[in-house]
Amino acid sequence: MKSQNVHKSQHGAATLLTALVLLIGITLVTFLSSKTVLVQTQIAADNYRMTQAVAAANAALDFGVGYFDGVVNASGVVVAGFDHDNNKCPDYLSDPLSYFDASTNTTINCAATSPYALTYTSTDGNLVTTATVTFDNDDGTRCVTAGEIPSMKSGLITAVGFSDDGLAQRTMSQCVGTINIFGGNSPKQSMVSRSGVGLTGNYKMINRYYNTTAWSGSAVNIGASASAATYLRPVGTRESDYTRAQLEDSGTGNAWTSQPISDRDKGNGVDTIANDPGLASLISDAFFNNFFYGDRTTMKNLAQSLDQVYPAANVGNADGKSGVVWIEGDAGINGGTYGSADSPVIIIINGNLQASGNPNIIGLLYIRGQLNAAGTVGVLGSVVVEGDLALVPAGEDPVVGHGGVDLVYSPYALDRSANPIVGTTTAISGSWRDW
Repeated sequence: MKSQNVHKSQHGAATLLTALVLLIGITLVTFLSSKTVLVQTQIAADNYRMTQAVAAANAALDFGVGYFDGVVNASGVVVAGFDHDNNKCPDYLSDPLSYFDASTNTTINCAATSPYALTYTSTDGNLVTTATVTFDNDDGTRCVTAGEIPSMKSGLITAVGFSDDGLAQRTMSQCVGTINIFGGNSPKQSMVSRSGVGLTGNYKMINRYYNTTAWSGSAVNIGASASAATYLRPVGTRESDYTRAQLEDSGTGNAWTSQPISDRDKGNGVDTIANDPGLASLISDAFFNNFFYGDRTTMKNLAQSLDQVYPAANVGNADGKSGVVWIEGDAGINGGTYGSADSPVIIIINGNLQASGNPNIIGLLYIRGQLNAAGTVGVLGSVVVEGDLALVPAGEDPVVGHGGVDLVYSPYALDRSANPIVGTTTAISGSWRDW
């Protein structure tokens, strides 16, 4: 009887052991599941933060490219490139920069500046992310060749985006440049005309950069006006002897202007190229393409991208504009200011132009038909007149007028402009990075 009772007291031991093993297993599974959930939650949170940072960086990079392409500066002028305040240093420079500036014959030293800060808020106001944008146009970077003089027309844009809590960040960068709107063949004269120049009013042409003022495929009738004259810089001097302000001075009674080279008494001087058969042979599109990198359609599309294609009746809408402006049809300009020293304009008149009042143009004025100057037309840059025979009145020269015409040549209003022509930005293919 005693041995039987001992045996009964051991019943349930296996069940207890099994339950204990199951309990331990369940505990381990619970801990493992919790750890998995925590890791997955952390991964999801990290991915969400990184998505925020990527979105912010991408938006900031788009802002940087748009800034380079041209925005309104503090003076109310649309300016492109890296230097919108025209202090010869990039606005949001990531690293110090030093370079030689040929326009002032001085060395420019630029200190690094704070990046441009951007804030993005969700539509419901519950999410706020941030980003920064910096520029770098120094040589030796992956965007500017070593030894190349830095300019405001090309360089690196770097955008850094941050998540709402600032824990995640992403960097994106892009090399940008500009389309050479003149294809390396901008005018080198104050006036270019495929056919004759028959101005009879009070006009002057000044070119202190090169040694020609007028280039024509036919006659240039300087003697037709008692008040007409052309000027160069004094013999024996160089461009580097003068400041840009002196080279572009519209006055003639100073030490940096020669005596008249061509006038009624002297006739056409060495600064006037007349009856050039090579120029006269460039008909229609060939003449146009001699000065621009693209054809008429390309240039009109550039103007269209800026919403600057106007019918002839609305030329006044171009007042104050910069970049490419296309005027369709015979037009009249009565006063106004077009372009600026920081942001030149390219005005293309697809017809004849009647100029009155006192219009002031900084850049290039291209006329497909005839230029009739009835007022005082001031151009800092160059004037090119195609003289399409289908548009010019029969028996008349492509360039006529009894008014005043003051043409002062400046390459800085053309292809030597410190800033890009508004609307000509191009992203360098293969240069985008997100690391």
